[in-house]
Amino acid sequence: MSIIAGVKQYIQAMVDKVSGMKVLILDTETVGIISMVFSQSDILRHEVYLTENIEAESFFEQEEKMRHMNAVCFLRPTNKNFIKLSQELKNPKYNEYHVFFTNVVPHHRLEQLACCDEHEVVRQVQEFYADVYAVGHELFSLNLPSTARLTENANVWSSYEESVFDRMIEGLLSVCLNLRMVPSLRYTASSQLTRQVAERLQKRLQEEQGLCEGLERERRGEPAPVLLLLDRRNDPVTPLLNQWTYQAMIHELLTMENNRVDMRKAEGIRPELEMIVMSPSQDQFFEENMLANFGDLGVSIQKYVSDYQKQTKNTTKIESIEEMQRFVDQYPEFRKLSGNVSKHVAVVHELSRLVEVNGLLDVSQVEQEIACSDNRQEHYKAVLELLQNEKVTHFQKLRLVLLYAIRYEGDPSIPKLKQELHRHGIDEGQVKRVDQLLRYAGQHVRSVDLFQSKSWTPFKAIAKHVQGVENVYTQHKSHLHGVAESLMKGKLKESTYPYIESYRSSTIGKDQKVSRAVVFVVGGTTFEEARDVAELNKAAEGSRTIVLGGTTIHNSFTFLTDVALLDMPKGAE
Repeated sequence: MSIIAGVKQYIQAMVDKVSGMKVLILDTETVGIISMVFSQSDILRHEVYLTENIEAESFFEQEEKMRHMNAVCFLRPTNKNFIKLSQELKNPKYNEYHVFFTNVVPHHRLEQLACCDEHEVVRQVQEFYADVYAVGHELFSLNLPSTARLTENANVWSSYEESVFDRMIEGLLSVCLNLRMVPSLRYTASSQLTRQVAERLQKRLQEEQGLCEGLERERRGEPAPVLLLLDRRNDPVTPLLNQWTYQAMIHELLTMENNRVDMRKAEGIRPELEMIVMSPSQDQFFEENMLANFGDLGVSIQKYVSDYQKQTKNTTKIESIEEMQRFVDQYPEFRKLSGNVSKHVAVVHELSRLVEVNGLLDVSQVEQEIACSDNRQEHYKAVLELLQNEKVTHFQKLRLVLLYAIRYEGDPSIPKLKQELHRHGIDEGQVKRVDQLLRYAGQHVRSVDLFQSKSWTPFKAIAKHVQGVENVYTQHKSHLHGVAESLMKGKLKESTYPYIESYRSSTIGKDQKVSRAVVFVVGGTTFEEARDVAELNKAAEGSRTIVLGGTTIHNSFTFLTDVALLDMPKGAE
């Protein structure tokens, strides 16, 4: 199972089905969906000479007819898109229109389009199930950054929350059809929200019974796949931790949006590297190293540079990341030879700089101690020490107190740490995040023992150097890791993760192993959880048996921003 392959196959088929010079008509979401799996040069190779956004104001201002071009429309089946497309068809600019929707289209909408096609320019209308952002082979997102308010009673949802909920259902329906599975649905018993999602998705699958029956026949006796719905609130720790694997570090320290990284704030960055793409489907080095810990990454990037040095017959000695960066800057012919190498050197150099100037090795060590062991007194002392460290940023200090508050909720030391935050210049709005997070994901919400208390391990004795990153700084395993592992072994407790009974496959027996699964985190997943899923898939003899998805992919900043919305007035998001 590969979500990238599924989406890419649909898009390739779409542009290949139409011959001659083409214009690609997209909406704001499908621009992002395509960019995740196809580069601009890939699109050009399929005779696509123009791309238009149907939502742009300029789209209908252009009066010039271009009858020599055929239009390939790749759009989400939204009310707004049907109105725009109907308007275009009444006064068509192009010779032919080939319309592909990213999801199931209601029959009345097709009738509406047919009525508007007065000039008979529409040659085909098809459903291609590519309604998600394929971040990796086993990872997808719906790009819904704000979902915290869905945890409130559905009776008080605004139209925004309702639209987010509907988008979630449509995205999950598309994933099921893309991966050609009719799954048994499981949800988190303590989460009313995941139950609501499961029930609505079940209804949608039943409404598309004709499609589902065809997929059921394809299974030929294979055990039923499962779609498991998890609630972000059951594990608020994972999105708060500093990360030490390549992809996760980029998102945490630089932020990655639709596989694009904004490098404009990096020191001395060259203009051509201000905005870069980090995509496993378009960059072999990134695909091979995105899950590597920072120590191994340093070795890989040095080898990468060394290989290109040999090609340029350059004998400059390179032993550190700083020397690599200087080498790339000094030899223009090297930059020309491989923009991809210089891109990765620049990113690793900036990550190293941020780790150093923000004291992240010290901060992360304490984070891991709090997340992985139980020793309140030592942890309080360690957090207090870092709060007094001027090298540590305000945001890092806040995160340490948040982790401590989740671990030792209700302890009288928490108000003292909040006072310390005030004392070190952190404003009241930020300090309030402690109470906000406990309301959102405190013990009263969580249905699991998140910490499964372990004995204290004194990490002070372990040398702090980059090569030790894997052992010291990546020891935390997400809650999702254990849940997904139990699911695949057929050991996941039904009392904690029940089935939607009326949609449970009759082929599932007690303790039966699961052959394929989609694990979806309502409230957003993380790259650390993606790494854990990749490890489970690797252990399953290399086959991708689990695909992970989320309403968004969080870093610590986006996670806390979403939680903070709970205290904002309605309509302010």
